[in-house]
Amino acid sequence: MKLSYGSVVIFGLLTCAGCAQTVTVHVSGTGTSPDPIPQHVTYTVMPTNEVETDAAFPEYARLVSTKMDARGYKKTTGKTAQLGVYLAYASTAVGTSATADGAPVPPMSAGAGMGPSGPGGGDSYGMATSTPSEATSRRQYKNQLVIVVLDLQKSRGTGAAAELWRGETMNTSSSNDLTQLAPLMVEAAFQHFGETTSARHEFTDEESKKIRESQ
Repeated sequence: MKLSYGSVVIFGLLTCAGCAQTVTVHVSGTGTSPDPIPQHVTYTVMPTNEVETDAAFPEYARLVSTKMDARGYKKTTGKTAQLGVYLAYASTAVGTSATADGAPVPPMSAGAGMGPSGPGGGDSYGMATSTPSEATSRRQYKNQLVIVVLDLQKSRGTGAAAELWRGETMNTSSSNDLTQLAPLMVEAAFQHFGETTSARHEFTDEESKKIRESQ
């Protein structure tokens, strides 16, 4: 069964003067069935139409499989699995943000709610009074990773997708390197597996390293 995914919502990567880079991932979990996700059953990880030909899919699918296995699920083939765990992901350029090397940007100089993502910047400007000596622009990307769990047995019987849960993870940053971001996004999603919730996760450099190494 094919599944096409269309919409998701994302937030960002934050940096601040004198502190380590923190990756921020927002998670939106939605239980789309009155029935909970059955536990300790068989599953398979499958691509949505958008990513089925992507060469990187097997690696991202492996991240999801690791989390499913840790929860006691048993991986099998699509022909026999009870659960289909569909995976979609994308990075889209969404514009640029001001960055600065040198003095920090004065309050509101980048527009309401916006701040530089390079050294001397961040969401909170403090009491800065000087202007950047070398202002530049940095491209921003909207990074998305979505996990949709289907009851494949019901889907086969009805011919329609029997969706149980949808986890949408989102990050906006100056990086579109999903090989580095996907482990964090999968980690954030599985912290709310099966839940209807909205949450924000911030990963420090040390936490990010541990997560990537463990997966």
